[in-house]
Amino acid sequence: MSYKLQAAIGVAVAGFVNASVATDDVYRLDDVVVTASRTAQTVDQALAPVTVITREEIERSQASSVVELLNKTPGMQMATSGGPGSSASVFLRGTKTGQTLVLLDGQKINSTSMNVAPLQYIDPDMIERIEVVRGPKSSLYGADAMGGVIQIFTRQGYGKPRLRLKAGIGTHGTGEYNANYSGEHNGYRFNLGANFYETQGYDHTDSKIGRDGDDDGYRNKSISGSVSKQFESGLDAGVSVYHTEGKAEYDHNHNGWGDLETKPYNDFSVTSLNSHLMIPVNEVWSTRLEAGYIKEDAFRREEGRGEDKLASFAKGRRYSASWQNDVEWQESQLLTAGLDYSYETIDTGTKYPEDNRYNYGVFAQQLSSFESSDLQIGLRHDKNETYGNKTTGNIAWGFDLPYNLRLIPSYGTAFRAPTFSDLYFPGSGNPNLKPEKSENFEVELKGKFKTISWSASIFRNNIDDMFLYVSKPTDDNEFAGHMENVEKARITGFEFAASTRIEGWDVNANITLLDPENRTKNKVLERRAKQLINLDADRRFGKFNVGGTIRGQGRTYNDVNNNQELAGFMTVDLRGGYQISSELKTEFKLTNLLDKQYTTTLGYKSEPFNGMLSLIWTPEL
Repeated sequence: MSYKLQAAIGVAVAGFVNASVATDDVYRLDDVVVTASRTAQTVDQALAPVTVITREEIERSQASSVVELLNKTPGMQMATSGGPGSSASVFLRGTKTGQTLVLLDGQKINSTSMNVAPLQYIDPDMIERIEVVRGPKSSLYGADAMGGVIQIFTRQGYGKPRLRLKAGIGTHGTGEYNANYSGEHNGYRFNLGANFYETQGYDHTDSKIGRDGDDDGYRNKSISGSVSKQFESGLDAGVSVYHTEGKAEYDHNHNGWGDLETKPYNDFSVTSLNSHLMIPVNEVWSTRLEAGYIKEDAFRREEGRGEDKLASFAKGRRYSASWQNDVEWQESQLLTAGLDYSYETIDTGTKYPEDNRYNYGVFAQQLSSFESSDLQIGLRHDKNETYGNKTTGNIAWGFDLPYNLRLIPSYGTAFRAPTFSDLYFPGSGNPNLKPEKSENFEVELKGKFKTISWSASIFRNNIDDMFLYVSKPTDDNEFAGHMENVEKARITGFEFAASTRIEGWDVNANITLLDPENRTKNKVLERRAKQLINLDADRRFGKFNVGGTIRGQGRTYNDVNNNQELAGFMTVDLRGGYQISSELKTEFKLTNLLDKQYTTTLGYKSEPFNGMLSLIWTPEL
């Protein structure tokens, strides 16, 4: 495909900076992705394993959280400390949470304090699509893309204005109410959405870690909006906003902190702003400017004893800007180059030696298309005010083979940046920490056979200078220590994913086999499963639709020394719906149908059987 055509597609889809759409049909090219190369490609063209979760798939799954959506993608393992609203950890291809970059409309949302993205607070009804790229991408995005990149795009407007209203009730005192209005008018594309979700929840902890007997509730209020316009000159401009806030209850830890006579909860809010301007300079050169702002506040409070007191807080801010240029200097030769800038701050009430820092990044990527192969070469240099300079690179070459096969060997380097807490937290921080670093080798083979699309990958990720808290005895028989770059890991893995249509059923399946080795301790990396499996199937019968998901996970160890073993498990979910009329539909979902008791984090109980019944109204306007 000519890169001029790729650039046209890039304008026609919800792109890296919420680039917009021209027609309904073009917008629905669901196989177009931008995260793998920062330019528009089809999934078949991408020289990295990619999973796209479209708006249609989100609605079909009836997922109530991003955690639920991501759990079904290849190589992805999610660990939570309870039910809805509880903290969520991402283990992508065996890497840990801080080693996966998460973007929201192009803006990094990994927190400035712990480098954890607040995925548990983002509502699926506000999402247009999710792209998951597996493998290192620091050569394009800088820090933290060691395991891969998760990019979430909020809802966009297209076509005739439409209104969608949704109301649902469920077990555990759950209620959800959603409204979304979107479309095009006088050349402007717009979307406005609001969602309210509340549940009384269940007791998240068992006797090993917390106080039993009280339900841990969760409340979330979200709004999103976007407006954009493509002018006759080809110039495209737009702005988007997303805001979520609420309350997430949890249990005190019996191991020494917290007043057990009070009920703790997190009072949270996350705000994202993004603006973009895409300018076609001439026939071969287009330039894109964007600016963004992320605000994340978390207040840990304790309610009881006649008062509601603040126990701790963390406030993070990140300002960012990007300038990207795409130049097709020859037919099927696309050069992408640009600059990234970010400035982030943190406030925890604890005086850090440094509470703000900047980062400059310069990147360049060459995409070359030949008669039967495609080559991608990327290089990036980052300069950070705190930890200095870092250079990363990537090369991938895709070869077309007989029988609709494609072979893609690749190599990439990446790094994870130390957070403010890693560097300066009293009692554990080390201002001399260097970034963690990795190199990844991979071979992917993918193909199509009749109605089956499939891919298989073998990879090895070597990680050095991993952070570890090292304690040493003092003269008064106490212990003191700090973070050091001492751990090494080697993650070897195999992934297989396939999708097809069988007798009217849309079927997606994937399996991941991992050997996540802590080479420093000669142990299995904590909380990483060696086996992951997912099976998803949906079918429509006239006005009825039914579907289900089977998800399995092997055993894990909760600690670095592999003394605390967590059993493997398998869960079954069912869903269905009935189209009452052209405007009215009802849906139901049964999660953990067999009421399997399992845990992904020691002491925290995963969600038991849960049911949800919803009514959706899409009136003709």
